Amino acid sequence: MKIFSRAKKFAVSHKILSAIIIVVLAGAGYGIYRNSSGSEAQTRYVLGKVSNGTLVSSVTGTGQVAASEQTNITPNVSGDEITSILVKAGDEVVKGQAIAYIDSTAATKAVSNAQLSYESAVLEYEKAEKENRAQQSDSSTSDIKKAYETGYNTLANAFIDLPAIFMGVNDIYYTPAHSPYFSDNNLNIRAGQIAVNYKLQAGVTFDQAKRDYEKAFVEYKALSPNSSPEKISSLLESTQSILKQLLSSLSGTYSTIEYVNDKYTSAAPSEMASDKSQLSGYISKVNSNSSSVQNAITGIENAQDSSTTSDLGMRSADLAKSKAADALSDAKTALADHVVRAPYSGLIAKVSGKVGDKASAGTAIATIISKDMLVSITLNEIDAAKVKNGDKVTLKFDALDDLTLQGHVSNVDLVGTVSQGVVSYSVEIAFDQNDARVKPGMTVNAEMVSSSKSNVLLVPSSAVKTTGGKSYVQVMSGGNPVDKEVTIGSSDDFSVEILSGLAEGDQIIARTITTTATAAQSSSLLNGLTNRNRNGANSGTRVMTGNATFSAPAGATSGGSFQQVQVITR
Repeated sequence: MKIFSRAKKFAVSHKILSAIIIVVLAGAGYGIYRNSSGSEAQTRYVLGKVSNGTLVSSVTGTGQVAASEQTNITPNVSGDEITSILVKAGDEVVKGQAIAYIDSTAATKAVSNAQLSYESAVLEYEKAEKENRAQQSDSSTSDIKKAYETGYNTLANAFIDLPAIFMGVNDIYYTPAHSPYFSDNNLNIRAGQIAVNYKLQAGVTFDQAKRDYEKAFVEYKALSPNSSPEKISSLLESTQSILKQLLSSLSGTYSTIEYVNDKYTSAAPSEMASDKSQLSGYISKVNSNSSSVQNAITGIENAQDSSTTSDLGMRSADLAKSKAADALSDAKTALADHVVRAPYSGLIAKVSGKVGDKASAGTAIATIISKDMLVSITLNEIDAAKVKNGDKVTLKFDALDDLTLQGHVSNVDLVGTVSQGVVSYSVEIAFDQNDARVKPGMTVNAEMVSSSKSNVLLVPSSAVKTTGGKSYVQVMSGGNPVDKEVTIGSSDDFSVEILSGLAEGDQIIARTITTTATAAQSSSLLNGLTNRNRNGANSGTRVMTGNATFSAPAGATSGGSFQQVQVITR
């Protein structure tokens, strides 16, 4: 279309010259047609030289410019009214910039209520924390501290009473002069074997209690008010066990004496009444100490429970405070969501919302595009296999004749799209530099350099011929073309790499042209109109020596240089 447009402009501005050219072309065409069947064919050889150059392979494609990112900006809240929109299409914005405001009356109130709830939860936590610290500390106000002090004092009282009790009962059992009636023989005579058995059962229990007491007394002597709670608790438990055994032994001994006393028909021994009275006093003291020890144990357990309760209370208050903090954070987030912000820096492409509309989380208020552009093209599977990420690209624009930009391939789809049996791949091209004149949607012609080999021997593609799997080029020898076998390498649309068979500077036949005499004359006539008698030669010359030009089609990329050639007509 560009060629036709330029031709039209030329024709309008050079009317006379255009008319002459049209007449000459028509005449030449008629002459060629009239004489073609009887004219003698002529062969012309365009000569060139093997050159050293760079072989560049490229792939071309057409696509459109697009923004690298495009996003619909939607609010995070629904139902509230849009109170203001701060941007219009075409505005440039930065990330985080306010785009619109949504009515936040209810959200502001929710934040205020959440703030009050959080402050109340903080006060409750501080109170619970203070109570817990008091319970866990060693201060005089600590319930645990008091409980262990009571436990230690209870042990002290018990170990004051216990030595006299053990000594008194020991005399009854093991000192014959103290209680002569209590010997096994006297018991058997007076009350039989049953009395002896009663004494034996009570005595075994007493002996075990005495052994446990002696062990516990060693621990007690090492104990102090500052001893660890574990030691105090352990000794309380041991002492309670000893007191229970001792109480059982005392009761058994008293019952044995009572049983024997009933067997006397005359007055009982005076020692018997004294022992019963002593045992009765011992039983009272042991009961009292046992109750005190149990109360101390229970007091420690209650204090520990109280500490645990205070700890749980603090944890519960801490959890309530955390929940209140989360609720406050959520309320603040909901309030912040009433300001709609740009997700990234870019340009506002479109504003969809209006003031007074109800905000909806699924409805866009505006559309933003990034300032960075890319080109999207589609290639067939053959061309797509030739390109890769990073390949250099030259970009030209239909709407901007004077602009050429450089870019690079940034992405090639791994999976192709099949349409009517044809596989195609989408390719994205990133600009190396931005230009404000480039707009999304513009048509782009992209030339991608897929490979490049430098310092190679090159000949034009038209010079290489292949027969029977072998390649050759023609050289002039004695005025006649001669085939010369060569080994070829890579190629593009216009040049072929020569691996062996030729050297740089070798002259070759770059192109063979066969025409009729009439066609040659018509061509000479056209040449005469534009450049009459160039170099003083006439159109009928059989051999032309000098410089001619061999060049690739317009817009093509050529790897070699073949400008200096000779044209020989035979």
